[in-house]
Amino acid sequence: CAGATLGCCALACAPEQTGVPGAEDTASHTEPPADDGFGPEHLASLPMGPNAAPSIVVAPTLEIAEDDTLTAPVTVIDPDGDPVRVFAVGLPPGARFDEPTRTIHFTPDFIQGGDSWEVQLIADDGLARSSATTTLTVLDTIAPPWPEIDSEDDYSSHVRVKLSQTTDDYLDSPGYAGRSFVARVVIPKGASARNRYPVRVFLHGLGGSPYTGGSGDQFRIYAHDPDNTYWYGYSDQLPDGEPTSGTVARYTQRRVLHLLEWVLRHYPGADPERVYVAGSSMGGAGALTLGLLHARHFCYAHGTLGQTVARNHRPARISQLSNWWGTPEDNLPDPQGTGTWDLADLTRALRDSHEARQQFVYTKHGKDDGTIHFGAVSQASPLTALSFLDVVQAEAIGHYSVWDEGGHGSVDPVLGGSWWGGWSWVLDDTTYLRRDQPFVAFTNSSRDDDPGTGEGNGKQTWSDTSGYAGTVSVAGDTGWNGDIAGVLNRHLGWDTSTIVDDVDTLSIDLRALDGDGSPPVGDYPSTGDWLAPGPIIADATVRRAQRFVCRPGESVAWAFDDQQGTVTANDDGSLTIPALELTSSWATLQLTRLP
Repeated sequence: CAGATLGCCALACAPEQTGVPGAEDTASHTEPPADDGFGPEHLASLPMGPNAAPSIVVAPTLEIAEDDTLTAPVTVIDPDGDPVRVFAVGLPPGARFDEPTRTIHFTPDFIQGGDSWEVQLIADDGLARSSATTTLTVLDTIAPPWPEIDSEDDYSSHVRVKLSQTTDDYLDSPGYAGRSFVARVVIPKGASARNRYPVRVFLHGLGGSPYTGGSGDQFRIYAHDPDNTYWYGYSDQLPDGEPTSGTVARYTQRRVLHLLEWVLRHYPGADPERVYVAGSSMGGAGALTLGLLHARHFCYAHGTLGQTVARNHRPARISQLSNWWGTPEDNLPDPQGTGTWDLADLTRALRDSHEARQQFVYTKHGKDDGTIHFGAVSQASPLTALSFLDVVQAEAIGHYSVWDEGGHGSVDPVLGGSWWGGWSWVLDDTTYLRRDQPFVAFTNSSRDDDPGTGEGNGKQTWSDTSGYAGTVSVAGDTGWNGDIAGVLNRHLGWDTSTIVDDVDTLSIDLRALDGDGSPPVGDYPSTGDWLAPGPIIADATVRRAQRFVCRPGESVAWAFDDQQGTVTANDDGSLTIPALELTSSWATLQLTRLP
């Protein structure tokens, strides 16, 4: 092909890179592999003229120990001096490729050791593409003892396993190391390596214990937090010292993650792409905290009745947690140097962490909850000056948030329980979440109800313990402003099975879901999934793209039904398409990378 004008032959002869510039692929007269997003249609549209493909220099193997940080440069050389785009495909969960500096960044945690990923680097000068691969391996350098099986109970669809989880000084403070915790795991009999099932991690409430029930529809992990650390951790000075110095490690979270690793390593039928964490009350706070601080391991976090800003706990809870974490004033650091009360502020996590912003969260709270009051999501954080409901909108986080006039487990006196309808984000046939697939985070929906501003409406006086909560059995007496009951992002869904996620394009079908139900009285929202006539106008942000990854400020063309335009990527590389008109009919959102 030397000296040939640019055409399919010249592009096919561009060397497949092996880490050394100029290395040739012996099978050069073939089309580039389809999985690099450079198909025949793209080839046919290219202008004619001489061009040399860019070459990529990257180490053929990369190794990193658990809890250490990898910073791996990727060198790209274009003989013609053309501007070159570079993409990284197949990165480990939690890793990022920074295109402006062409650097892979990755800090693996302790349950990623022993795993390897083949990462494909793609360089595109606008006329030709070349690729190279590197194998990224995490060394298993942190190895707590595996849980041991105490007993197994056989049921028709599943097996229930009771475990003893003995700690070392990674799962526990040095003074506590060696103690044992009870845990339970449910193993579906129908799960296999060819038929993987979802994994549900469930965190109990204050004073609770691991559940004993189960069914055969999914794996279930029931951990234990007998010390009521709020599924977080505690000072490394305990039990012999005081939490006034040293660090606060997330020991409780580590034990939960270690149970998850045990299930994923020992049961090939457990699907690592469909792991989710759920809980209520203390468990709700724990599920949201674990699901955001370790978002790489979960496809979504389901938290009900949970506090999202640790400093906004009622005084008695702050006092209790100070015995484990140290006081908010001391704000003792974690082993990496970040203050514990800052880390447990989920508005900070969503504002600051790219990994957390890729998560999908579900929340449910009661405006007459006198135990964990509605300020848990509606009142501003002292650290960020944003409430949780503010930040999920401001940062375009995937969320579905419900509130009503219920209490701490008791249902709304007018609407009852589960009045909002909804669906399972893991088990639904259409709108479901996977860790390895994109989804759409909706914000600013025209059908959003008003949760209020975290202030009072004059019906109740403020209490440091119960906020503006009224009496659960009395309809309409809540003291919180805003709508008595409502939902953010109700009705809005996507069809996961339609997703096309390639280097050059991304598409996904969207619609407004419609079902049975109606408003019971007055200004209350409808029960079920009933959708009033007319389209829903909402912004749509693409999250968790695996291949269609944008650099900040990049322009992308979009089309949706009869709407179209261009949009600029946000500072974190995400794309927000404004004011889409969604009806009950499916329509395809199509994104196309511009030359």
